[in-house]
Amino acid sequence: MERIALRLREFVVATDEYRKAMATAAGMGTNEATTLGEILHQGPLPPSALVKRLGITSASVTALLDRLEAAGMVERRAHDTDRRSVLVSLTARGHGVVSTMFAMFDADVMSAVREASPEHIAEFSAVLGRISAGLRARAHDADGIVATLSDGSRTRPSGSPEIG
Repeated sequence: MERIALRLREFVVATDEYRKAMATAAGMGTNEATTLGEILHQGPLPPSALVKRLGITSASVTALLDRLEAAGMVERRAHDTDRRSVLVSLTARGHGVVSTMFAMFDADVMSAVREASPEHIAEFSAVLGRISAGLRARAHDADGIVATLSDGSRTRPSGSPEIG
């Protein structure tokens, strides 16, 4: 079982490297690329949704959107039902860039599993779904994370520095 966690960590690191390489090749940072991907998959979003997804300040999201807008990747328009809010949507250029990134990702994933049987792919997909659900559940349990980390700090090896 530990090997699964190790392989999953390797996968996470590899996907992080992949995202950075894609973003760099497109002339942007990973937060900009993530923003384009979120809008592609979720549709037009208010900046507040991007603040939550990216985990950065609203001022940072504003600066990020300014850069993407100047590059012709997104546009901001008035929200249809909330006059106080704007929605960020992809331009044709932004849609083309991010769609190409995801098409490359899909092709690379399919290439890696091409030799696997359909049954193995179906099971692997189901397992990935369960892992994702478990990780999301943990991510939304802030109190449980704090408690577990707190318990773990009591068992750290002597001489280990305390963080904070």
